Amino acid sequence: MPTPFDQKIIWLHWMGGAVAEESIYELAQTVKGNTPNAAGIAIKTSNGVVWQGEYDVKAALAITGPEAIRAWVDELAANGLETHLWCVLQGRKIQEEADLVIQACNVPGVRSMILDIEVGARYFGGQTAETARALITAIRAGIPEDFHLALCFDPRGYHPRDIHIQEWLPYVQSLHPMVYHWHFSEASRGPRGYLDDAFRVLAQYNLPIVPMLEVYADPATGTPVPPDQIYDAGMYSFESGAAGITYFRLGSAGAAEFEAVNRIEVEGGHHEIVRPIDDEDEEEPLEFMVVTDAVKVRTAPSLEPRTVISGRVLYRGTRITVDPTSREEADGYVWWRHSTGWSAERSIDGSTIFMMEYLEGDSEEQNTTNVPQPAFLFQNLPLDLSLVQWIQYYGNTIFAYNNGFQHNYHSYSQGLHGGFDLGHLGGASVCAGVEGVLKYSGNKRAFGPNRVDVQVNSYLIIYGHLANATTLPEGTRVTPDTVLGQIDYNQQHVHLEIRYQQYIYNPLLFMPNTLCDALLARFPAEGSRRFCSENGWDQWLTVFDQPVITLGGEYIGPPH
Repeated sequence: MPTPFDQKIIWLHWMGGAVAEESIYELAQTVKGNTPNAAGIAIKTSNGVVWQGEYDVKAALAITGPEAIRAWVDELAANGLETHLWCVLQGRKIQEEADLVIQACNVPGVRSMILDIEVGARYFGGQTAETARALITAIRAGIPEDFHLALCFDPRGYHPRDIHIQEWLPYVQSLHPMVYHWHFSEASRGPRGYLDDAFRVLAQYNLPIVPMLEVYADPATGTPVPPDQIYDAGMYSFESGAAGITYFRLGSAGAAEFEAVNRIEVEGGHHEIVRPIDDEDEEEPLEFMVVTDAVKVRTAPSLEPRTVISGRVLYRGTRITVDPTSREEADGYVWWRHSTGWSAERSIDGSTIFMMEYLEGDSEEQNTTNVPQPAFLFQNLPLDLSLVQWIQYYGNTIFAYNNGFQHNYHSYSQGLHGGFDLGHLGGASVCAGVEGVLKYSGNKRAFGPNRVDVQVNSYLIIYGHLANATTLPEGTRVTPDTVLGQIDYNQQHVHLEIRYQQYIYNPLLFMPNTLCDALLARFPAEGSRRFCSENGWDQWLTVFDQPVITLGGEYIGPPH
């Protein structure tokens, strides 16, 4: 599909107050004099229901309506530059916003309109799919059928989902992912990984891709983008199949940035570079198998929530091949790039494992019972540690061996203790300890007198034997400090149980090391808290060496 950006470099312009030039002519001369390989300028026309000129301090450059846009078209054309437009849509007053865009697009000589759709309070954040549909259909109905609309957005994590990308796609002709690598990485990474991720995420939509690249300094550190990275971002975009590229923005570019952009050749065959592979130097691919219930796929090796790719999850037993040269350590984890994104193998210290290297001959049934589960961590203990008077650990405890049959452990939790008990005489508050969603609170399920269930991702946490259980409605988001109830004076403990589908997991594997250390120091696994070794039984004898329990599964405990 041809676009107005094909084999072109386009500069973005924000507003007159952001550049040193005092007129359209001076700005055109700056662009032509420093980057003669650039084809045009995209000027910002509106922000929601307001013309961009209302924020400008330079009347000669201010966009106050169609006539001001016409002046830009004429002056840029006189200097051999194309006029493209861009705007920020907010979705608050649909028809008013659409009217400004329609007026701008209908100015003769305008080549395209780039619609900037972002999450956040000042942008399109929080709007519904219905709002997106109404806004884009109103715009498209008011402009020529063959006028080129482009969609600009952050391609990382949940952003495409949160802007309701499916509503925009039928009405736009190109995708302009924001690939601000220096900003996104806080001045620590080059552009190629971010570009690879953007192209991979957007490939499913079958539209031309025009990356929006960065020349401005990292806001967090104030560090300028290395000129070689500005150049590499542009060249690598074309090598990766970009229709064209844009750079954000004029006013942020100095001599070094302009020189870097000017080095990019936009004609000829250099965009079809094929790198020879030396077979002797090529590394063997690595294969991993997921050994936890679910591993997230991200656009970058980072725990930043925006990097999570919606709908992409690797489940237990999945085998993946990773790029053996892609290993990175970031945010406390070891990361690898594979065909659908980045995933973590393990924590750097080895205390949390998501995937294990798969070797030929390995059984698909690798032992995963001792693998710490990484889906979430408790931020604090549900019962304040200073109030805890006794505990019973999860799994093969002597308590389960001696008392399990009378508590139905043999048919419920394979003869083992299926939870972690925190004891108190009664009346102390029990908090969630995690961020999640309230799924149940009442007295109609096991673990009375009351039970509260909280969902965290795909895991269900049960807080059993509570008094005065919360009356918050189902679906309420809870925080670590949300009070769920109190310790019942009769039961005198809270039963903490973590489930995933039909499996029960050791709650201590979901607690940070500092909390586990404090618990073990105060309540060592000895005496009435010890693990069962009766009749020569030699399995599961330490706190963390406990099996995953199958709910309702066959008895696996020590023989009586």
